[in-house]
Order: sequence, then structure tokens, then C-alpha cells
Amino acid sequence: MTETTLKKFKLTVNFLGYWFISSGLEKGAYSDEIILRDADGFPFIPGKTLKGVFREAFRVAGNAGWFDKFNTAKLELPVFRHRLIQTVFGHDGRKEGFAEDELHTEGLIHFTNAVLPADVKKEIGDNKEYLFTTVQSTAIDNESGTALNQSLRTNEVAVPMHLMAELSLDPPHPVNNGSQISAEALKEIAGLFPVVSSLITEIGGKRRRGFGRCMWYLGGSK
Repeated sequence: MTETTLKKFKLTVNFLGYWFISSGLEKGAYSDEIILRDADGFPFIPGKTLKGVFREAFRVAGNAGWFDKFNTAKLELPVFRHRLIQTVFGHDGRKEGFAEDELHTEGLIHFTNAVLPADVKKEIGDNKEYLFTTVQSTAIDNESGTALNQSLRTNEVAVPMHLMAELSLDPPHPVNNGSQISAEALKEIAGLFPVVSSLITEIGGKRRRGFGRCMWYLGGSK
């Protein structure tokens, strides 16, 4: 954590069932789609995926008025809520009509990849195959109720596990602080992050089929 970081949390993603982050690759007869793996062959969640689901939870919380008391600039509430998300999570200025030198801001919030702890990886060793299994699915014809021809798919999934990451929040830069919110207020908002994270109940692919159910835990804030 740098001296200017406002808040930092230890993040745990606890999967309650099978989950799936696609690598975009297949593996012959074994699976039509396989799990994303790190350099050591273990499953993980990219930081950008964590940021994406947290952004959506933050948006839901914002629309429910959780952060409205920090609108000391008295902006219209829809404007304040939108700009707060842009300040915290960044934006693509090409879609917002910004000047050329403001086409993209990264945002104040940062996530590392969510990975298995080093001691767990060491304990598992060469038995990584037990972290994965496959499930099969098929499309059903609505009229006949039978499986459509050639619709059988086999997907690799990961078994339930705990993954660890870090979440940090930097102070705002005046030029990019569209919400006109102070560092002190942002630190207070960060104090609500553990509650915001409780809104995240699933992550990854195949969520409509019940995959990726999870619980988030944020602790060790500084």
C-alpha cells in the first residue's frame, strides 16, 4: 500500500458451488470450454472481473441512496451517483464527450487477481486435477421437450474453494473528480465496501445455470 492509498482490504471470495471463468479455449473431447488458469495451472479470477461485479454492486447501492449523504456539492442525485461511479471505477471518455486528453480514466479502485493462497497451492502440489471437473448440458426443444441434435456441450468447471485478493482505493485527483467529493468522504464510502460486497452473490460464467454462487468477505481494512 502506498502512502497515498485511502483504504486497503483483504478480499476473500468463497465459492459455494461449481464456478467458471472461461479461458476461451477448448480441449478436444474433454471439454468444449476450459477454465482460466494461472501460470502454475491453478484457477483464478482476474482483477478486472472482480472490479466489474463490484462496480455493478456499487451501482445498485448508489441507486438505493447509500451514498447520497456525501453529495455535499448538491448535484442532482442522478448526476452525483453517475459521477461517483466514474470517479471510483473510471470511465471511457469517448462515450461521455470528454476532451481528447481525458478520453480514459482508470478510476480510484484497484483489485489484484483472486488466487489460491500460496500455502494452499503448496499443499495441493501436483494434484491440481482434483480442483476441476466437467458438467454436461444440452438445449431442449420447447415443443417436443427433447434434446436438440448436436447440442450437447461439456464444460470444465472448478470445485468450491476460497480465493484471495486485495482491494485498494486511491485518493481522487482534482482534474478527474467529477463527483466533487473529498478524500475524507471517499474514505467513509470505502468503509461501506464490506456491505456493498454482500450484494454480490455470483461471479463468472454460466450464472443463469447456477454456477458461480459465492460470498465475499472484506477484512483487514487500513
